[in-house]
Amino acid sequence: MTSLPRATIHLDNIADNWRTLNALHPTSSAAAVVKADAYGLGTPAVSRALLRAGCTTFFVAYLEEGIALRRALGPQPGIYVLNGPLANELGAYAEHALTAVLSNLDHAALWQTAPKGTCALHFETGMNRLGIRTGNPLCDFNALKALSPKLVMSHLACADSPTHPLNDQQKTQFDDIWRHFPGTPTSLANSAGCFLGDSYAYDMRRPGIALYGGGTALTTSALKHAVTLEASIISVFEAGAGEYVGYGATAKLPETARLATVNLGYADGILRAGSNQLMAYYDGVPCPVIGRISMDLITIDVSKAHSAIKAGDDVEFLGASAKLDAQASRAGTLSYELLTGLSNRVQRIYA
Repeated sequence: MTSLPRATIHLDNIADNWRTLNALHPTSSAAAVVKADAYGLGTPAVSRALLRAGCTTFFVAYLEEGIALRRALGPQPGIYVLNGPLANELGAYAEHALTAVLSNLDHAALWQTAPKGTCALHFETGMNRLGIRTGNPLCDFNALKALSPKLVMSHLACADSPTHPLNDQQKTQFDDIWRHFPGTPTSLANSAGCFLGDSYAYDMRRPGIALYGGGTALTTSALKHAVTLEASIISVFEAGAGEYVGYGATAKLPETARLATVNLGYADGILRAGSNQLMAYYDGVPCPVIGRISMDLITIDVSKAHSAIKAGDDVEFLGASAKLDAQASRAGTLSYELLTGLSNRVQRIYA
């Protein structure tokens, strides 16, 4: 029987990545963004490992995620919910000791009716996604200060491009904002922002993808891989020069090749855009994907692999050899999408 594809989650590596990020700026703490099921790797196990490593603040996107995380971690850590509250959710924030991130004036007005609980204020500084817009004539800093926010924050749009002028523009605008809230902790940096220098660190940084070993060349050289994705070979066979491989005959073999078919496909989260582009690895030897990725199967060229390769052997699609960001680039996407796209059919094994 062929085993399901397996994602081994390296909890110690994730914890070490947090320690590395936390140590970058001694006067600023690193939180952990664990939304989207910890980027597909499993929020409970990942968050507990981060808590053991010393992380005390976590960010999720939805109230439901926050409630589940509170149950997993207990009463002590701070948990922020990024997407903000709805009217029927106000009591749950107080009940589960969650901090609502308010990102527009409607949120702020609603929070004034909340029975109790804590909030953070998210301001727009140039990304035009979420954030209170200070140019709105109804934006009243005194009224917002009266909400007693635990945190004043914004979000960098181009931190992965260190020389992009928007970085400094956002920082300047953020500096103008947080001065209205003396004594309130501040936060601007995301994963790549953690590497922009001390002036971007403020009181708290909010790394996400960097915890899981992804991001940009700026970040990943200092970080460890968080997941090893492996699939089993179902068959190994010879195919002749001039023969085609896969649906649509998109690959034609220039010479006789030794091919292998593995039990992995787009139903497992391996993007079809990676057809004829992704690289698998067998004992560190690169084995290119040949032909289209189908729902459950991928064919790879194992001609350069050890001659003993056989059905039942494992090949790596993410890990120490199959670098997360390199694979994402081959598929024309980002590491975020590869991780969060791993389906429930992929077994998660925690190591």
